[in-house]
Amino acid sequence: MAQKLDAQGGRGGELWDDGGVYKNVKKVYVGQGDSGVVYVKFDYEKDGKIVSLEHGKKTLLGTEEFELDPEDYITSVKVYYEKLFGTSVEIITALIFTTFKGKVSQPFGMASGKEAVLGGGKIVGFHGTASDAIHSLGAYVIPGGPTKLDAQGGSGGEVWDDGGVYENVKKVYVGQGDSGVVYVKFDYEKAGKIISLEHGKKTLLGTEEFELDSDDYISSVKVYYEKLFGTETEIITALIFTTFKGKVSQPFGMASGKEAVLGVGKIVGFHGSASHVIHSLGAYIVPTLTPVIPSDTIPAQGGDAGVAWEDGVHDSVKKIYVGQGDSCVTYFKAEYVKDSKPVLGSDHGKKSLLGAEEVVFLIYFI
Repeated sequence: MAQKLDAQGGRGGELWDDGGVYKNVKKVYVGQGDSGVVYVKFDYEKDGKIVSLEHGKKTLLGTEEFELDPEDYITSVKVYYEKLFGTSVEIITALIFTTFKGKVSQPFGMASGKEAVLGGGKIVGFHGTASDAIHSLGAYVIPGGPTKLDAQGGSGGEVWDDGGVYENVKKVYVGQGDSGVVYVKFDYEKAGKIISLEHGKKTLLGTEEFELDSDDYISSVKVYYEKLFGTETEIITALIFTTFKGKVSQPFGMASGKEAVLGVGKIVGFHGSASHVIHSLGAYIVPTLTPVIPSDTIPAQGGDAGVAWEDGVHDSVKKIYVGQGDSCVTYFKAEYVKDSKPVLGSDHGKKSLLGAEEVVFLIYFI
């Protein structure tokens, strides 16, 4: 069941709710007017059909569009809103959509006022309020499932597919021959057990290995491939694996020919084609909310003056308060989430008469 994230924006307009019963959001249409975002339309996918729902009032300016690739989905929406001159309540001034594959829409409107972020999973529906403008926007999110990235390399060999049903890839084995990479084996983790699957043909040269740390995972693979002398189609000549923690494998093979990169997420499975060599390699990836540097502290950036402070480690950041002075940031405070409960951080710096601005993060953790 999809989780409903609260609508962000003003309190005016009439409620609308598209529900969270769709498979995906395929296309977004946004119309602007003198008073911010005045119209939205969403093309939803359900049972192989497109269901289009619109809200607000379209103007003569028409709409701008943001279309997703077939295997992509929206993971977050930045919502900007404020009370403009001539409006009695806050309205949405701009929307920015971001997808799982890293595609970011243009800012639909002027990004001014307060900012909130809807996301933390796969967005499958929207709700909000509208009149002759869009007053607020909320979303329905579900855990994002694995995305199958196309195999890169040649078209020869027989297709194999390990699936994307595993929790992690723990170890990689690569065998080389006279004509590039001839063998691969992957140790997958599932329900506390290791499942090993191999493809291609092992030679007398044996294999080389790349083992991951217990708290690490493969985030990308560089695939090199070309048509070598004596081969009818392109084959993989080299593989290089990179992990989330920055560990990079040696080049397994000669890095020559065309280059492709599989990645942008946590790789949990592989597929491809093979005969007596490995012709192609693809991957299954899932989004991850792992911290940028696991269990490490990122050094503070800025000057050396002042008294050091530290809020400690939490599960996520829910809200940020920032206060400005005449020439710099003078105040900072954060609201965190720990064990599903809100934790208010301490005040840092000194709040001026200008007060503090807020940034709200609405994140559903998978």
